[in-house]
Amino acid sequence: MKKTVRTIAIYIFAAVLAVFCLFTTAASSYISARADTALTYDTSDPLDDLENSTIAGEDFSLADYPYVENGDPMVIAFVEYCYAYYDSGRENYGLYVYVYNPGGFDFDSTKNALHLKSGNNLSNEYSLRLLNYSTRQGAEGLFYKFKVNFTAEERANFLANLDRDSRVYEIVGIELSRGNVITEYEVGSIYTYSGYAAGYGAFEGAESTLNCVVDNFNLYLSLDVRTTYYRPKGPNGEAYTQDTLHSVYFSVPNDIVENYGDMTAVHATWLNAQTSPIFVTGNSQVYTAVSKYLGQTVDGGNFTYADDDTSPLAYALIASKYIESAGFNNAAYGFSYMSYNANREYTASDIDLYNLSYCFLAEGGDADNYTLPGEALVGNRNENIKGWFETYTEAYGSDTAVDGRFSADLFNEVADQYTDINITSDDTFELTDEIISQDLWQQFIGGGYHVEATNTYTISAIKRVSGSDFKQTTAATCENLYIDETDYEEFKDFYDEAQSNDETVYLFRYYQSAYTSYEVATYTRGKGTWTILGTQFGYDFVDSNSYFAQMWVQLGFEIIDLTFTKNGVSTVIPVVMSPIDIAADADPPIITSTGVDWLTIALLGGISLAGLVITCIVKHYANKK
Repeated sequence: MKKTVRTIAIYIFAAVLAVFCLFTTAASSYISARADTALTYDTSDPLDDLENSTIAGEDFSLADYPYVENGDPMVIAFVEYCYAYYDSGRENYGLYVYVYNPGGFDFDSTKNALHLKSGNNLSNEYSLRLLNYSTRQGAEGLFYKFKVNFTAEERANFLANLDRDSRVYEIVGIELSRGNVITEYEVGSIYTYSGYAAGYGAFEGAESTLNCVVDNFNLYLSLDVRTTYYRPKGPNGEAYTQDTLHSVYFSVPNDIVENYGDMTAVHATWLNAQTSPIFVTGNSQVYTAVSKYLGQTVDGGNFTYADDDTSPLAYALIASKYIESAGFNNAAYGFSYMSYNANREYTASDIDLYNLSYCFLAEGGDADNYTLPGEALVGNRNENIKGWFETYTEAYGSDTAVDGRFSADLFNEVADQYTDINITSDDTFELTDEIISQDLWQQFIGGGYHVEATNTYTISAIKRVSGSDFKQTTAATCENLYIDETDYEEFKDFYDEAQSNDETVYLFRYYQSAYTSYEVATYTRGKGTWTILGTQFGYDFVDSNSYFAQMWVQLGFEIIDLTFTKNGVSTVIPVVMSPIDIAADADPPIITSTGVDWLTIALLGGISLAGLVITCIVKHYANKK
């Protein structure tokens, strides 16, 4: 894990800004001139700007900035623009960032950000607006120019917390988006501005006194953040719903812990989004049929009788608390996909789905025992593997993008804004785990269960991992640490490597959500007539080898800073981390049926019983004779 700083010291002389911050004595012209020059500065070519500056004590020379294949971008200049002595003169105040782009990458115009701390402001990430890039022949795209894109509230708070006489800007890192993949690059520089450009000081006739000193700082962490989750085996008190504890883990150098104390708080941000229903099936024929209609709206038509049915899909997928024959599915809650059943009695919570955005084939053909890995949704950035979020968006698109990246079809609900929270070691989560059982009848018809006992777990948000946390078995260790067993090997390897590197591993539990998973009964069209052995009111039962799942995922998760406390003194250390998307695994339903068509069996049983009764009656009267 990198703990080094990539820094270039940059000195921007006062004369540079004086070129842009013009001044006239007439009040009306003064405001107009500042507005005009702000517009000019936003549109000026970054290479033209840089040629008037001094970098690392040397006059800027284009020859010092060649193209380098796959070279990492770096910040080479940070400009405080037109800061005025008086509040009323700060209309044109702005912060500009110049980036040297040796790899010649084509950066996106959105999703770029600057990780910045200034004055008494907390370390935070501020959106960057891409202004332009160099267009001169031989230097196309070699230099990019961004402007910090404050909201009105951010700008007011930012200015209110600056020291007027010594404006200190600590730049931790810069996030740049390329092909919708965001990477944070280390900067580690402190820019201290003092004085004022001509016309912006207390005395409007004074010459420019603006000065900038740039220093390096090493007190920040570059984190390798891994993800995990924990889900109790039983329901959380609501049928078919399980609690999920979302966690990440990372390591910090032992000397940080020794010098600043134990980690007591984590400042993190993310966007919560609930997926639309995820369909998983072990039936390859069903998978092939359904996959053809992903991203499309398919009206099931009158599925009850084939002659009236207009649906192009040969299957109806029905999930509910009771996997009954579709014609008698009076569930308190359920899904039905691409189907319409005139005989079904709807309740307020019934849902008809006329489109799907997810379809996965269970490995081994057994959906009841197949867990869909979270990586199938979000991909694996380290191995350059795309997830379904990205794959679906590329294939089917959407008029509305979630987080500026993914199709809105993929999500049932999205938070209005990013969660931005400081979670402390005193914060806890409480999980519920019902111990349940099913009798033979409940197993036979599907749905229904008995609650034998209820367990609750109170879990600290921050856990410092030690050797004693590893128990004799994998299962015991995972129960102790509240991590999923599928993550154990990676977690143990990460811990062992951290120990060898003199680092301490922390588990950070940041969010709790509800996960639902329903078994799906699959039906095909009937023959148009009702028969005992075949069609039941238009439906032929296929199997219950499928399920629907819905979960909450976190998009753009990022740790901003960590707080360490020693002897009552807290130290906030900024973090460099590229944002990641996080999804837990999709587990199969905890409540399933035997996978048989119980109504046909019940009808046959009833007919057999009736036949037996009739036989007995006939024999009874025959004996009387």
